[in-house]
Amino acid sequence: MVEATGSLVRADAGSTWDDLGDQLIDETKEWLERLSAKSWATARGYARDLGYRVPVAHPEKGPARSPLLGGLNWWAWLRARGLDPLAVTEIEVIRWLAALKDAGYATATRARALCSVRSWHQFLADKGLIEKSPAARVSAGAQGIRPPEDSPTISLTSAQAVAMIEAADQLQGPMRLRHAATVALLLITGVRIGELCGLAVQDLVNRQGSRKLRVLGKGGKYRPLGLADIAWDRLSAYLDSRPDLKVVVRRGQAGGRTRIPLLMTRTGKPITPHEVFRLLRRVAALAGLPSEVVERMTPHVTRHTTAQLALESGANIEEIRLLLGHASIRTTQRYLHASGEQVPLGVGEVLAARRAADATGSAA
Repeated sequence: MVEATGSLVRADAGSTWDDLGDQLIDETKEWLERLSAKSWATARGYARDLGYRVPVAHPEKGPARSPLLGGLNWWAWLRARGLDPLAVTEIEVIRWLAALKDAGYATATRARALCSVRSWHQFLADKGLIEKSPAARVSAGAQGIRPPEDSPTISLTSAQAVAMIEAADQLQGPMRLRHAATVALLLITGVRIGELCGLAVQDLVNRQGSRKLRVLGKGGKYRPLGLADIAWDRLSAYLDSRPDLKVVVRRGQAGGRTRIPLLMTRTGKPITPHEVFRLLRRVAALAGLPSEVVERMTPHVTRHTTAQLALESGANIEEIRLLLGHASIRTTQRYLHASGEQVPLGVGEVLAARRAADATGSAA
């Protein structure tokens, strides 16, 4: 384990963790820096699965968050058994995953935990500290880690999505324009919460009638997303209200200035995921959505909603994959609860309609 200060929590004076502690912390920090360049959310989750307490941005607000998995994080597991983290074997990874399952951790949690350990040990292997990763050949499927065919996340109907946007428009207070823009952007673009909070004014493209956002997604890849009027009107009204932008021309003319948050707090910092979570719950309640929907409302719900509305608008699954920034179309299929089960019925309807049209023509 690691304290918020970045030092190992020693088990006892003679353990291998004392000898390796400082080196492991240095290597782990470098590993996290590389992960953070692609996705800070992934880096934070992986670190905490490993047993690293991510230092808080504002120490005065409280201590660092405890590692995920409690006493079953990877470093705690190794330390409790007196195992050398640089000599651990594949069987220990398998035993650890089994312990997580026995403790009741969900499939998604165990899948992420395996990815965390696999990534960390592979980094150590790449650095020459170990010969190979003990998790490299551990099959998730063989350990009973299989994603469900359908995602349990709910999606809103088009009427509920409209109600959310209209409810956000009715909010009062100095941040009301930002709130309205935030809700509209989430529902129109389907961006991830981390992507939304990381957007900058420089990511906004408004040239010759083309209004787009350049969204930095997983893997450090940008994807352009068009802005429909329902989102652009609210975002534009919010940006026009910001005093800090009165002397800043939108993208392409911001010069060498540092990135300016697109959605900003009163103190000039990027909006936080926690603020967005609270906003969505508040707006969902104000919109009169059922209590069971309000209780389950998250930014992931808006993302699923965008996917479903895109499908209803006529977009194909590949277009929706690109919209959401998924690496695999299987993930998109889970969002849409897609299968080919009903397709033959549609094919039959097309052929039946063709036969009927031919018969009508022959009779004439």
